[in-house]
Formats: sequence, C-alpha cells, structure tokens
Amino acid sequence: MTQIAFAGVGVDFGATTLFSDVSFTVAPGQRWGIVGRNGSGKTTLFRLLTGDLEPTRGSIARAPRLRVSLLEQHRDYGAATTVWEAAAGELAELLALEQSLVEQAANLAHDSSPRALAQYGEDLERFEREGGYAGLRGVELEAVQHRVDARRNRVAALVLEALQILAVAGQGLR
Repeated sequence: MTQIAFAGVGVDFGATTLFSDVSFTVAPGQRWGIVGRNGSGKTTLFRLLTGDLEPTRGSIARAPRLRVSLLEQHRDYGAATTVWEAAAGELAELLALEQSLVEQAANLAHDSSPRALAQYGEDLERFEREGGYAGLRGVELEAVQHRVDARRNRVAALVLEALQILAVAGQGLR
C-alpha cells in the first residue's frame, strides 16, 4: 500500500521552474531523507508532501488518514517543555488527552463513581478514535491504568509516525 505518490510533479514560480517531472512513492515503513543545496527546492517538496502547497503540474496522492508533519528549520516551540512535546507538534492535544487518561486511571482507584467511569470511557474512546494507539501495530498493551510505563512507548510511536519524513535542511535543528 502506497502512503504517498508523486506523479510528474512540477513547481514553477513565475518564469522559474524549480523542478519538474518528479515521480516517486513512499511505502509504509520506509524512511526518506532529502539532501540538497539551499534553494534547490527541499522545503517546497516538503510543503507539497504536507499539502501546504499545490504543484504547478502533476499529481500527488496521499493515503486516507495519513498525517505528514514538517519540522521547520526555525520553529516556535510554543509552550513545549520537553523534546517529545516539541516534536509532537500537532499531536500535543492527543498527548494531553493521554496524560489525562493516566491521571483518571489512577483516580479511579479512589473514585469509581458512574460519572468518573463515564468520563474515562468517553476520553478513552476519543483517544482511540483519534489514533492514540495507531503507532503500536503488533504491540499488545494492557489497559492504561495497568501500564503507565507503556506511555513512553506510545508517545515515541506517535512521534515517529508523525515524523515519517523528516528533513533537516540548511543548518538543521537548534
């Protein structure tokens, strides 16, 4: 199954052709890197991958529900206090929900009221629906309340999934 496919993609800026007739596919599990001089089109290529830019010609197909993130060279990390939070970017809300689930699970030992159980159930369903376990193919997990130590593995899998394609352009990350 192809995750991303470029077919005859080209990008022009005015009368200047940045690149033309670019074709490739990315399959699940593949890791790609893009290397080139400044101004050669690396960032443009990644903006095409994320959907932030449309090609002048050709087509780009993405697998349904595929998330592609671009870690900018110069980036505002906002309120991130850890490397995981900074790298997660768009997954910050999902990480906060996961942390809430861990806290709720611990609190259920003291408060197993219908209201607390209903809230935990709703949040757990939302976590699963939004891809909270998606990065753990083939790994069996016990319930969150029994495996708090598994949280780091889930976060790592989510971050790696979000950063399937990582470009370090220019001077790289600082």
